[in-house]
Amino acid sequence: MYEFLYKIISTPFGYVMRWIYMVVGNYALSLFLFALLVKVLMLPLTFKQKRSALEMQRINPMIQKIQKTYARDQRRMQEEMQNLYDREGVSPMSGCGTMLLIFPIMIGLYGVIIQPLTYFMQLTGDQIAQIAELLNYQIGGNYHYQIELATLIYENFDKVAHVAGNLMQVNFSLGPISMAAKPTFSQVSVLWLLPIVSGATSYLMSWLQQKMNPMQQSNPQMQGSNKMMMLMMPLMSIWFGFMLPVGLTWYWICNNVLAAVQEVLMSIWTKKQLEKSQNK
Repeated sequence: MYEFLYKIISTPFGYVMRWIYMVVGNYALSLFLFALLVKVLMLPLTFKQKRSALEMQRINPMIQKIQKTYARDQRRMQEEMQNLYDREGVSPMSGCGTMLLIFPIMIGLYGVIIQPLTYFMQLTGDQIAQIAELLNYQIGGNYHYQIELATLIYENFDKVAHVAGNLMQVNFSLGPISMAAKPTFSQVSVLWLLPIVSGATSYLMSWLQQKMNPMQQSNPQMQGSNKMMMLMMPLMSIWFGFMLPVGLTWYWICNNVLAAVQEVLMSIWTKKQLEKSQNK
């Protein structure tokens, strides 16, 4: 069941990624444009999420007043809070739909990047096995073997071009760095640059999200959790950058940069909307 759902999500993303690559002819740039396309398609939901945050920010003083007034009566507090939401036409859960969609999107993108032969080049399992045999590549339990095999296809395309019409000679490299490579803690190399940049862009994104959300800044409890997230997310990005192929790390960097730019632009829009609502 899991594999079936995974295939349903990743297959259409693979067609989109293939189309982008055929237009630009560069895999690293294709990943960036792929990330950009996802951001653009998610804009309506992102606007809705920001609008929800704007409304919650507007009624935050009323929420705090209710919390102080009924601090010793949790049941009455919940009733008054619900009455406030109904009266003001605000739903604290209205922005959750965007977050729920992020997970399947990330699963689909993960499949396209980690299994380029299946979803990007649309090869069958038998075709992949035949190519591996022709190139003397042993397919084992390595979950990212397709990126490594795709690199061998690029280097030995003449030997395997006859296997399938969908087969493409794609350079899975970012300058001198192979997208199939995986950095290690034990050996310092240029590959270390990608996890470090991933961690730095993750920190930048978290910092911007906290800096540009006045409601979070006024809530001491949220400030504490945000500071923890600002520390944990970059560390996790660096850790996964050493555990996974460079291709995924590059996508996360692109996504982080685009998310940071989007946060700035959306925050400017949110501020203008708040000023309009306050002037009414």
